[in-house]
Amino acid sequence: MTADRSSIGALITGNAFMLQVGAYFPVSMALRGDVFEAIFMMREGDLGHRTSGPYSPERPPSDAVGWAQLRTGTAMAGYFPSFRIEAGGIWPRIHVTLPGTSVRGLIVMPEEVTAEAVNAPYLGAWQDQSSSDVRLGLDYLADWLGSCHHEAGGTAPSIDLDLVYRPYDYEASLAKVDQRMRELVPPVRPVLELRWRSATPAQRRAFVKHLKGARKSGSRSDRRWNYRLGGIEVEVPR
Repeated sequence: MTADRSSIGALITGNAFMLQVGAYFPVSMALRGDVFEAIFMMREGDLGHRTSGPYSPERPPSDAVGWAQLRTGTAMAGYFPSFRIEAGGIWPRIHVTLPGTSVRGLIVMPEEVTAEAVNAPYLGAWQDQSSSDVRLGLDYLADWLGSCHHEAGGTAPSIDLDLVYRPYDYEASLAKVDQRMRELVPPVRPVLELRWRSATPAQRRAFVKHLKGARKSGSRSDRRWNYRLGGIEVEVPR
């Protein structure tokens, strides 16, 4: 399979990769043109019997090695991934690459991820929903970019995109749910920050048509549209 070397192709492939790698909590994600990179947190229990370092060639992280071996030879997003186990610290890290593409992932152990890393007051069950929220946003963005390219023509638009987590006052959200469900309410909101690398004025206008009802934010020098898609927000320059 030949990779689609565009922001649209990277979003489509990266989104499918996020699902098939295990739908893990996305600690961060960045798209630079056609280069898609993400850091995921391994789900508790997915490695079975856990090991910890220090490791050596004689004592590799057998849990991470076994996880990678089970997936070797199985396609992800239409490509056969390659794996590299990093074992220089207390906990192993799993690097995943889709050969022929610029899609890469790094899977870290739960012990490495702190609440501060995602601007949250705490980690917990709310993280389980984040992967599907982010994938929903990526799916819409890829579709909208393809639509504006088709409508306006020209070279396919190119973007930079970052996943960030922003704190907010979620007390009102807590008040609306049953006590037993409160741990599922995220204390931060995931935001996909989009910036244009290259796009014609006509392509930008065609893209903005999809943002009906978006609210305006930002300063005079950095004006932005903020559009809610379920559990995630998309932020686009005006």
